[in-house]
Amino acid sequence: MEQIEKQIESAIQELYANNQSKLRQLCKKEMSRFGGLSQKDEDEFYSRAGKEIALARFNKLYDPSKGKTPLEFFSGVIRRAVLKEMTDRNREKRQAFIEIEEEDESGNLVKRKKYLPVVSIDMPVGDDEERTLGETLEAEFDINEELERVFLDERIERFLNYLPGIQRKISEMIMEGWSVAGIKRELKLSDKEYADNFKELSSFKNISILCSDESKLNSKEEEEKVSIATQTMENCKTDRISIASIIKKIDKHTIRFDHPLQRESDQWSPSMKGNLVSDILQGNKLHPLIFAEQIINGVPIIWDLDGKQRCTNAYSFSKNGYKVSKNIRRWRIKYQTIKKDGHGRDVLDESGFPIAVNAEFDIRGKKFSDLPEELRDRFLDYSFNYDQYLNCSEEDIGYHIERYNDGKPMTSSQKSITKLGTEYAELAKSISNMPFFKDMGGYKVSEFNNGTINRVVIESIMAANYLDKWNKFDDMCKYIKENADIAIFDDFEDMIGRLEKVVTDDVSDMFDSKDSFLWFGLFARFAKTGTEDKRFIEFMAEFTKSLHSKTVNGVSFDTILEESKSTKDKGIVTKKMNHLEKLLKEYLNRKKKEGSRRPDDMEFVIADMLGIDKDVIHEDYEKVV
Repeated sequence: MEQIEKQIESAIQELYANNQSKLRQLCKKEMSRFGGLSQKDEDEFYSRAGKEIALARFNKLYDPSKGKTPLEFFSGVIRRAVLKEMTDRNREKRQAFIEIEEEDESGNLVKRKKYLPVVSIDMPVGDDEERTLGETLEAEFDINEELERVFLDERIERFLNYLPGIQRKISEMIMEGWSVAGIKRELKLSDKEYADNFKELSSFKNISILCSDESKLNSKEEEEKVSIATQTMENCKTDRISIASIIKKIDKHTIRFDHPLQRESDQWSPSMKGNLVSDILQGNKLHPLIFAEQIINGVPIIWDLDGKQRCTNAYSFSKNGYKVSKNIRRWRIKYQTIKKDGHGRDVLDESGFPIAVNAEFDIRGKKFSDLPEELRDRFLDYSFNYDQYLNCSEEDIGYHIERYNDGKPMTSSQKSITKLGTEYAELAKSISNMPFFKDMGGYKVSEFNNGTINRVVIESIMAANYLDKWNKFDDMCKYIKENADIAIFDDFEDMIGRLEKVVTDDVSDMFDSKDSFLWFGLFARFAKTGTEDKRFIEFMAEFTKSLHSKTVNGVSFDTILEESKSTKDKGIVTKKMNHLEKLLKEYLNRKKKEGSRRPDDMEFVIADMLGIDKDVIHEDYEKVV
């Protein structure tokens, strides 16, 4: 305990040494996210941070078991202090107040604001408890301003509810101040497992959920913007759109990047994303974006067809979603800035105009907030050219998505999914997002982005319902579009839900991208027997131990694997499924017979020892009974 106190004291001294230089440095790093702060404002933030540090120390909040050093802990305290101060300031801007005069410590009269209590709009008015204050307000009262005070908490809650189990636990522990080492130790994660899950946490879809403002989606202004459908005979139009505008539209969901036929975000490597940032900051010309307008219920919906990776990676970078890779082509960015004097003030010429100077900045390893203000502005002001197809049907959109991905690194799974049609592609992607795949199966994180999990879903539906029509994946997608119905997808989703409740750790890895369709297809056949689901998991466990080598008509599953060259050939798939069905049937019959024996039935015991046909003895036993 004494050693910990010494470490805490050392951390405090480091923060306050050299006129609080370390504390000020950490505060400024957090304050840079807000901007528009004067020196007086900054001093108040420093004061708030100091008070929070003192409170944390007095209340002995530092917990070494979470894996953080005292300095790392107090850095977190400072970060939260800055956020609290900014939150309080924003609250004060909206909260009603009156000015009063009172004496300060020196006896001088000074004016200060006295904030009035915040009254809930759900508060009853008068004696009528069913009538609330909100119902008495005039129509032009902007309720959004009241809701914004709790918007951040609602946004975080929405974000956490969206995450699968392990990623939610990581997020909650990060917010609680755990170190990376502590999280990995507590959740028993390897370095790679932690890195994979953290990468998924930082993906575009998660960042957009955390940053999007759901409370403003239905504002009057946005309703007016989309209420007028485009009526034109023109097939395509060309225009320009800035990154700042793209960010705003993504946050408000007025540009959609989630068309069911489109591949997932986060397809690019770190160096590809870094080179994109470099090109944008240099002002290099990039390929135009491709949008499609689809009129749904008289409302124009804008879908992205090509350029999703450029838009989503630019968006993620603007939200500090990643650092620029060190492996990029050009990292030293030239720009102009205003000359500053030794006090950080603009230097003016004799006519009072600011003097510009040339500067360079190394963007490697930097996030958006680390860039100079001039480069941040340059990034947001950059404009893409775009072509927009008008009045598109679902078939038009699928056609354009496939056409614009020809010759690009779109996987075969991603390309084939366009053959499903919008409705079934959306259902397949919805199923692939179920917790089973992320929390229980033996799937890789990368397989959720490259279309592999969607392929698993389609293959499994084929194995469960149309095994005799098994074919190449592209053709299976076409077959499902033409022959399936929504009930097929609903039944498969219910089946996944049943498995979620019974799958155990010793068999969960058997559900991987290679063999899942076999186990899902087999479970669909098992479900028709009416046997309790846990028996299927017991069968899978027995299969890994011994049944894989058990022969049926002189052939074992191991033998089939050895002889098969193509694991997805129709003949091999059919042979595997038939063999597994026979093993399962024998296993269930054996369990049923074992369950019908009496504990003192010595004939069964003797039959086992002597190798006598137990079925004959069982039949005799049934006759006697």
